[in-house]
Parts: sequence; C-alpha cells; structure tokens
Amino acid sequence: MLKLLLFLNSFYLGLGTFFSFYVAPTLFRVLEKEQAGRVVEKVFPAYFGVGLVIALVSLVLSLKLGRWLALLALINLLVLAFQEFYVLPLSHQLKLIDYQAFMRWHGISMVLNVLSLLLVFVFCLILLKR
Repeated sequence: MLKLLLFLNSFYLGLGTFFSFYVAPTLFRVLEKEQAGRVVEKVFPAYFGVGLVIALVSLVLSLKLGRWLALLALINLLVLAFQEFYVLPLSHQLKLIDYQAFMRWHGISMVLNVLSLLLVFVFCLILLKR
C-alpha cells in the first residue's frame, strides 16, 4: 500500500511540476497569449481531475497509515476540489467579462496549485520515511 501511494503521489507531483513550471510557461512563450490560454484552459480540468482522484485514493488508503497522512490528503483533496469546481468555472466566466478579476483569480489559482504540489511533496517525504 505504501508503494502504491508513493507511486501515485510521485506521479502527480512530477506531472504537476512539469506542467506548471515547464509546459504552461513554454506554451505562453511559443504561442500567442490567447492560443496558449485556450490550450491550458482545456488541460486544467483533466490535470486537476487526476489530482482529485489521486488525492481521494490517498485519503482512503492513508486512513490506515496515520492521521498526518490522512490530513495532508484531505487538505489536498479540498484544495483540488476548490480549484476544479469553483476557481476554474469562475475564472472562465471572469475572463470574458472582467479581465482584472480574472487575473486576481488566476493568481489565487497559481498559489493553490503550488500549495497542492507542496502538500503532495510532503506526503511523499512522509511515505519515504516509513
């Protein structure tokens, strides 16, 4: 069970880090802003969806491994659910009607994404220590 949890969370950590710090910035450097935005907008639901599934599985499996792991998984699940079901739809609407507000929520989304990746990193470190 530990190895499965470590694999799933390491996978998501790698995916999230690669997408957030290489793919998305590269898209905005190579493509026009509107095109890059459309690509990233299509990827986000799948990216956060994968994270939600992994966080849910991690929560369920970590309940047997200890409170701290379960708490990290729960917080990450809540962060990702907030991203998927509130921030993304709101950002999509705001982008069309209020670009300033969109940019504010974009910043919030970036902070939440980094928070999620940090939670997963700590989760993996705890698993490695076991």
